[in-house]
Amino acid sequence: MLRRKIMRLTYPINVSNYTALAFAGTIAFASSVSAQVRYELVVPEVMGTPVNHVSAQSNEINENGETLLNRISTFAVWNDGAITHIASGWSEYPATFSSINASSINPFQQVVGSKTYLHRDESGNHFDTFPFYWDPSNGLVDLDELGARTANGAGNTVLYEINEDGLALGSTQLVAEDGRSGSQAFTWSFAQGRADIQPLHSFENHSVTTPHGLNSLGTVVGVYRQFNGSIDSYHERAFIFDSANGSRDLSELDSNFFQSDHYTARDINDSENLVGERDRVAYFYDLQSKVGLEIRLKEDAHRATRAFALNNNDVVAGTVENDSASASSGFAPFIWTRNSGAVELLPHFMSALEQILPAGVDPMACRITPKSINSSATLSASLQTPTNFSREIVLKPVLDFRWNSNQVVTENGVAGVKYTHDKEDLNGSIPAAALGYEIAFECSSDMKTWHPVTSENNGIRHLETETSIELFLPFAQCTFVRPVLKKIQEGEPTGY
Repeated sequence: MLRRKIMRLTYPINVSNYTALAFAGTIAFASSVSAQVRYELVVPEVMGTPVNHVSAQSNEINENGETLLNRISTFAVWNDGAITHIASGWSEYPATFSSINASSINPFQQVVGSKTYLHRDESGNHFDTFPFYWDPSNGLVDLDELGARTANGAGNTVLYEINEDGLALGSTQLVAEDGRSGSQAFTWSFAQGRADIQPLHSFENHSVTTPHGLNSLGTVVGVYRQFNGSIDSYHERAFIFDSANGSRDLSELDSNFFQSDHYTARDINDSENLVGERDRVAYFYDLQSKVGLEIRLKEDAHRATRAFALNNNDVVAGTVENDSASASSGFAPFIWTRNSGAVELLPHFMSALEQILPAGVDPMACRITPKSINSSATLSASLQTPTNFSREIVLKPVLDFRWNSNQVVTENGVAGVKYTHDKEDLNGSIPAAALGYEIAFECSSDMKTWHPVTSENNGIRHLETETSIELFLPFAQCTFVRPVLKKIQEGEPTGY
């Protein structure tokens, strides 16, 4: 007995690939290894203008597909080509407003970030950066009392991330009397206020702790500096923090896996799995089973990798070092799952990237760094070049599927159209099921209203072999057909 599969596709099929036929529904077959996904490049715009202002902490994408775009004095909420909100950073603060940087948006449109103001006095100019909170109902709220400042009013306190419960993650700069600066990590919410994360190491009362990831349980991961006898000599180590256990070096949890001189933790999901890198190699680590996996490209295992984000389906987004013909080496994004391994994404959208780059810029010299990935496996990322050209971008999974042929035939006395898809040229694409997708088919009589094909009945026939997929649709059932990507529902078998 054949196992039923639902095949998902996110690839928009050209009208020429919809053929007049007969059928009315969405056919869902057991998830198929032939269902493949590639990534397309999307450049969000605010009022028709791409955003050239990029930051390491911004442009996070939430579960609704919303992301943030910063434009010096304002920020916008963008979702699938539309701007839903534009907020000004201006407020009645006693200094000259300089810029705003919205960093994180949760599914309830709660936003945190930072604002920068300029103070001028007889000793010169001093910049004061402090956090803010925003939501559509309450507007922008200054959180200028959260951080530390010097005597002349300078300060640098930021909020990086906010989870579904409204708990935010941040850090504040600490400046000693001798002018040396360190940093203190903390969590914050309106309900609990600020709660500092205890630093794991210091030298002469100097410590540097940088938080990177926060999950819905309130667990924090990040990096701190392990000093080697002086402020200027240190190794970067990873920490994990929760309210029950406080701060711990990851080597306390697994001294065998975390034993290198340099290891980081950059994100953690709700299953308490985390990602980062050890020396020059990215990793995925399961806290429950205490199992760690290195992430390397199959074909080019020597290239340095970094993991920056993962979603709740354990799909990891990171970068792999490019070999560029120019003087500077770039970074290309990759996607990793336990079943697909690491797949480099730059070949997926190389032609689209070349169209937006200034003349003479080598795509291999670009640095495309993922910042977040949601459960739909959509990435937000920054694009930076050796020139002053940069962009905030979104990388979106789309279906890699086309009908190669269609012909009018008669089966068992029923007239219809037989569609054929040849399984070829799938190198470099990603199994849809590995990202939580499957293929489904929809039909329409007018190419305006589409309906799912839900079962093989009334003469509808589906056949899959090692080399092709066939779909027979009686004329009595539908006129046009298209494949679409469909999210696998929780508890549904994926075949992986």
